[in-house]
Amino acid sequence: MSTSLNLSELQKDALKEVGNIGAGHAATALSQLLNTTIKLTEPRIDIIKFRDLTNRVGHNDGIVAALHMYVRGEAPGQMLVLFDRENALEFVNAFIKRIVGNIQIFDSIIDSTLKELGNILAGSYLTALIQLTGINLLPSVPTLSYGTIQAAFRTLMSVLPDQDVFLVENDFIDPRTTVSGQFILIPETGSLQPLLQVFGVE
Repeated sequence: MSTSLNLSELQKDALKEVGNIGAGHAATALSQLLNTTIKLTEPRIDIIKFRDLTNRVGHNDGIVAALHMYVRGEAPGQMLVLFDRENALEFVNAFIKRIVGNIQIFDSIIDSTLKELGNILAGSYLTALIQLTGINLLPSVPTLSYGTIQAAFRTLMSVLPDQDVFLVENDFIDPRTTVSGQFILIPETGSLQPLLQVFGVE
């Protein structure tokens, strides 16, 4: 776990716990939604500068599904949930066919399902942050877009290159396929200090 802040091992462990709890919530919610057991890899947690985010998350010139949300409350900011588009569509197709059988799948159904997946992922990590910090956080209704990673980051408003970004990466494993998701939280202040102070950051 590389960070741009000088965090102690205890503080790093606290942030990892946010990832672990959030991933657990997400796996449980997805299992209930899909009516099957969803396994997950250990979440990869990082705190980096926004300017380094493009290289960190990868995707190169591939197309991603990006869900953008605003966060209201005591630590306002923005969230972005990213899925590789082809990977996500495979996951959605498998889910829908399991529920309704082999029928034609309309784009609106796919978009709605992807939004629900993103909502589950974002809501799970926000819930974990709320549980561990006691800070009130409330997400807005997400907007879904498809495009390059650069296009996805253009949806983020007024973010400076040196702002700190909280990044969580997970692989959710379904019996038929695997979907990788990336959760990105960018506090409006340009720093994660309001949240990290709860974990003892001076």
